[in-house]
Amino acid sequence: MSSEFCLILCTCPTKEVARAIAHQALQQKLAACINIIDGVESIYLWQGQIEQEKECQMLIKSRRDKSDDLFKLVLSLHPYDVPEWVILPIDSLSVDYQQWLNASLD
Repeated sequence: MSSEFCLILCTCPTKEVARAIAHQALQQKLAACINIIDGVESIYLWQGQIEQEKECQMLIKSRRDKSDDLFKLVLSLHPYDVPEWVILPIDSLSVDYQQWLNASLD
């Protein structure tokens, strides 16, 4: 299988923000599926201080060729100054799932 497909990690402050991003991304065919995991606890450094927040984790299934436009969309809707944006290549997919991803993104 190809690494043209990717899993993108992005946290949001609330489920409402994550849902808004998800709906726009799906409508624009920039993502095929977005899982929203509520209640993630994030502990991180921000401006020299240790911060601790409850967040939602988005798991975004897409293709690499959609990632730039998807990131622009996220930046336009996301309230954070620096939203998480981690792209992980997908090395293996079932044939049926790959076909579904392609059909959803074209």
